[in-house]
Amino acid sequence: MTVIWVASLVFDVHRQPRLGHNWYVYKLVMLTNLNFVLDVFYSVLVAAASKSRVLRKIADFMYYTSVFPVGVVTCGLFWGLYYIDPALVMPEWIAKLIPAWLNHITHTYPIIYILLDSYFHKRNAPGTITCWIVSATLVFIYFMIIGYVRFYDGFWLYPILQLFSIQHFVLSYFLAFFGFFLLTKAAYFLNKMMHRTRYPTTTGGARKMNKKRH
Repeated sequence: MTVIWVASLVFDVHRQPRLGHNWYVYKLVMLTNLNFVLDVFYSVLVAAASKSRVLRKIADFMYYTSVFPVGVVTCGLFWGLYYIDPALVMPEWIAKLIPAWLNHITHTYPIIYILLDSYFHKRNAPGTITCWIVSATLVFIYFMIIGYVRFYDGFWLYPILQLFSIQHFVLSYFLAFFGFFLLTKAAYFLNKMMHRTRYPTTTGGARKMNKKRH
């Protein structure tokens, strides 16, 4: 799965156009590309973490605080808006530039990867306060990126933002912040449920042993 991520990123860097800027890093202002690079980095980290406790701890933290929530938001928003009207997320002229397989790598594969990663790896979740802080920080940073592009490049990353007032932005921030936090908790329950389902006999056996001891 790491090979798929890395190969796709190499293709995107070397074969795909960069509109308005020469540096690839500028594509990271879009949530899709930000999630793409995040998943590539995370997949490499997971592959390297098999023999390192420190890397496993970093992978656990990233899974709950960024990989899961950002991946779900990216894929959910894309396909939700695409169902309503494809032009809302991918105008026809952009669709012609992006191969269909690459579109699925960035907007479908993340969900598949998240589910499989959660199935194969039992993750240790950070505390609730940590999740609150990280959620507020990451959402704030992305809102600053959106504002930066609007101020310096003169356009909104997402056309719908043209309709927003200051009150809408404030409300959107708090909704995004709270939604992001809920996704960190969803990641915890998903991982816990998967590993409880995978090892039901072990858990039951442990309970029986405890009863015998008492």
